[in-house]
Amino acid sequence: MRASLIVSLAFRNLTRNVRRTLITSAAVIAGVSVLIMGFGLVDGLDENVIRAQEDTSSGHVLLRPAEFPSDNLNYPLDKAAPIEASLAAALTDERIEAYATRLWFSARMVSGMDSVRMKVIGYRAEAEAAVFPRETWTVAGAWPTEDGQIAMGAGLASMLELSAGDSVVLNAHTMAGAINALPYQITGIVTAGSPAVDAMSVWMPMENAVRLVEPGEARTHIAVRLKRRGLSDGIIPELSVGGWTAQSSLQEVADLIALNAFRRQAISLVVLILMLISALGIANTVIMATYERVREVGTLRAMGMSRRGIQSLFLLEGGVMGLTAGVLGAGVGCAVVWWFASHGIDISGLTNSLGETSMSSTLYMQFTWGPVIFSLVFGFVVSILSSAYPAWHASTLNPADAVKAD
Repeated sequence: MRASLIVSLAFRNLTRNVRRTLITSAAVIAGVSVLIMGFGLVDGLDENVIRAQEDTSSGHVLLRPAEFPSDNLNYPLDKAAPIEASLAAALTDERIEAYATRLWFSARMVSGMDSVRMKVIGYRAEAEAAVFPRETWTVAGAWPTEDGQIAMGAGLASMLELSAGDSVVLNAHTMAGAINALPYQITGIVTAGSPAVDAMSVWMPMENAVRLVEPGEARTHIAVRLKRRGLSDGIIPELSVGGWTAQSSLQEVADLIALNAFRRQAISLVVLILMLISALGIANTVIMATYERVREVGTLRAMGMSRRGIQSLFLLEGGVMGLTAGVLGAGVGCAVVWWFASHGIDISGLTNSLGETSMSSTLYMQFTWGPVIFSLVFGFVVSILSSAYPAWHASTLNPADAVKAD
């Protein structure tokens, strides 16, 4: 029998019981849309933490003295190191767009009866602006420009109930171990959009930082901005010279990326369960259609349709049902991912409770074609496989018995 007849019969039979077809397709639609949205969310989380790390803390590559801890919890000045000639030469590589030397150290901020330990970042304004997109940060007030001035993170300012114009005292150990305390005026409250810098950070010009802790020419960090992120792996060995070690922004947030990989597996498990449910539903729908259409099958067999033709008819019905549901699910999933990729999700309530975690306060989903193609193929294959037994059963019906069936 002609293939066109089989196709027309398959489409006609799917519309015989629209409600049943829609209910059966619902699980496929849900599975496909959940897979696309889930992977878009997790991919967005990956990009979120990497971008937050690059734009607020490390650039594409972060250098530390070899003995300096990388836990981002301790900042011992006695582990700081000067920039040797070999490293200075490596930093002139043409793949490097800009770099900024920094001095990180712990200090205690005293405001009236309140005091808290925090991280001080000594910086050079021009270099910082070349490495970090400060135009995306918001500053209530202004960056410090003179002696005795500092800027502080919005989370820290909120905790201590401080604002631009207030005065505080910073108490810190010098590189030699002596205690130094100096008064400062807050000129700006900084919101970088990442709790890693907003919660416990204070910025001061490098000259002020050197005056407070007296490190000489020693520095604790060098943040490097490359011409593109993908160059980091190739340049890291060349920058790990002169007593310094380099890590990419991806390596800096490896723990969070690993956690997101677990989330991706959990989403895959949910989708698998939904697809198994849909497979059972499709198999049930097709086999019910088989028993409802015994006379029709007998008539088709009597008219000359082969067993293979009967199998093709029922397989086509299941495949069309799965593919149509998959396309609808993909449409829903893609629409949601596209919307949140453009508008973002405000997760500031979450990030504000995460302490020094590299994560931006706005999450943008990431759209990629991989999950879309995979979900469509997976949904179609599940539909075909779940239709295989009902199709085989229909093809085994005896034409004479089927025609005489009540």
